[in-house]
Amino acid sequence: MPQEPIHQDPVPAVPVPVPVPPELLAWARQTFDAREFLEGVRDIEANGGEPLESFIAAVEVAARGS
Repeated sequence: MPQEPIHQDPVPAVPVPVPVPPELLAWARQTFDAREFLEGVRDIEANGGEPLESFIAAVEVAARGS
């Protein structure tokens, strides 16, 4: 008995890069602290970081804007 072909979704297109508005870039440069970022990366490397379950609810709330 012949098998039906397996349905596969097409490979999604590669997103087209969009230029970052100058205001957003200026804000990011003012608020980003490389030293603080690297401290966080080193802490994650040393201690393993937090499991996704411990903060996913907060991320979902922020994404919804609630």
